Amino acid sequence: MMTERTSGQDQSVDRRSPALPTVMLRVFVGVEDAIYVLVAAVLIALAAVLLYRTVADALTSEQPFSTTVTAAVNGVLFVVIVLEIYRTVVAHLEGGGFQLRPFLVIGIISAVRHILLIGAQSLSSETGKTFAHAQIELGVNAAVALGLVIALVLLHHSGVATDNSREGS
Repeated sequence: MMTERTSGQDQSVDRRSPALPTVMLRVFVGVEDAIYVLVAAVLIALAAVLLYRTVADALTSEQPFSTTVTAAVNGVLFVVIVLEIYRTVVAHLEGGGFQLRPFLVIGIISAVRHILLIGAQSLSSETGKTFAHAQIELGVNAAVALGLVIALVLLHHSGVATDNSREGS
């Protein structure tokens, strides 16, 4: 920026073209939006493939029923996590900005998935040390899930709009 003196007063004069930064910003925003659209498409395709594989694996598994069901529930919960990430990307594209609610939901689902896996693994475990370790992991994951649920409830009661795209549904 250049400064010119006129009649003893400082006046700032910008000799750069004001349109150039605006055009560059529009290009960058357009490229960012295009990348978000690609990410959304990949996430939806990934969710579909994961769901298909989860169902196919559950129907063709030769594992014991409890192991098959645990794996199926784990796979479905993972699909839900991918869809929550997808919803966050879509909310960004709709102009929603940063969305806290989906990340809290993702954290809760992840903690529940981990609890489910630890529970299934501890059933097949035979040693006392492994069982004690599993109980500690279960307690920590339960505390994390509880903390995230409390945060979600507080967010809901705060009156802050957290997901504009679902309010109209």
